[in-house]
Amino acid sequence: MSTGLSPQAPSGAPPRPSTRRVRALVDRVDRRFLPVVGTLVTLVVMLGVGQQRYSTARSDFLSMRLLSNLLLDNSYLLVLAVGMTFVVLAGGIDLSVGAVVALVGLVTAKLFTAGAPLPVVLVLGVLIGTCCGLLIGVMVQVFDIQPFIASLAVMFLARGLANVVSTNSLKIDDDGFSALASWSLKFGEGRETWRINASMLIAVGVLLLAVYVLHYTRFGRTVYGLGAGDRGAAVELMGLRPARTRIGVYVISGTCAGLAGILFALYTKSGFNLTGIGMELDAIAAVVIGGTLLSGGVGFVLGTGAGVLVYGLIQVLIAREDLDSWWTRVFIGAVLLAFVVLQKVIAGRRR
Repeated sequence: MSTGLSPQAPSGAPPRPSTRRVRALVDRVDRRFLPVVGTLVTLVVMLGVGQQRYSTARSDFLSMRLLSNLLLDNSYLLVLAVGMTFVVLAGGIDLSVGAVVALVGLVTAKLFTAGAPLPVVLVLGVLIGTCCGLLIGVMVQVFDIQPFIASLAVMFLARGLANVVSTNSLKIDDDGFSALASWSLKFGEGRETWRINASMLIAVGVLLLAVYVLHYTRFGRTVYGLGAGDRGAAVELMGLRPARTRIGVYVISGTCAGLAGILFALYTKSGFNLTGIGMELDAIAAVVIGGTLLSGGVGFVLGTGAGVLVYGLIQVLIAREDLDSWWTRVFIGAVLLAFVVLQKVIAGRRR
């Protein structure tokens, strides 16, 4: 008489053929790519869930309109995360970027009020971020201060200066700036309309430039070498320049923060001293979800781009489910925790 139960494999028995095939497939994949593969799988699953739950007879959830809106709402975060990727790959951290975004927005609004021309305002806004990044880089490299402490000090400095500029929200009503914020190319008709604006083009351009710098230049190889955990000793033996590169990654992060401040001002058409609180953690989360190891040395900036899309897609799904916005933090925390565990497993196998 049948018991209705499937036969149990005896302890110590060889794995089934299907299990062996999966293990063989995983073993063939370079372990450096596993976090990025995890990010892409997560993105595909989320898109599949959205397509299944929210598609209607009139429109699909998965569309160019969705991708356009994701980039439109998160272009500033993409630029911030790209800069943060350089720092994390080099084994550091930058906590100042959210405060820099607030400072740049307020300075931009003040300069327009004082009658400064548009090109001058844009350049000065980006240079504010560059100076903050340079300050962190000098403290880390020259004075041997921990990146966490150095960037924390600059975070308080930038946030304090933002409060000095103004504690009120300042509206930006410059004609040239408004024209730049509203410029876009529209495609499609009716509900399928999607568009490309200036912020999206800038963010994608920064991402592609970062791909070139990290993967096809001497500077990029040095960034990866700094994250090896030997304080740049191996990099120096190879004839590269670890000191300049360590300062350079913070300058890049600061410059990206200044540019993100301009993009956020284009998005909101205002400046406010409380802008960007926690934004640095959003950028770090996008970098980690995108597959870059927090210990440095392993990661891909294109994975960071996918991490930003996962971050934005979580917000979209939460909104479609009509849940409170704080559920976004819960889901991002769960995804981040899963990727940190994955990184720990990979790092353990590397040792």
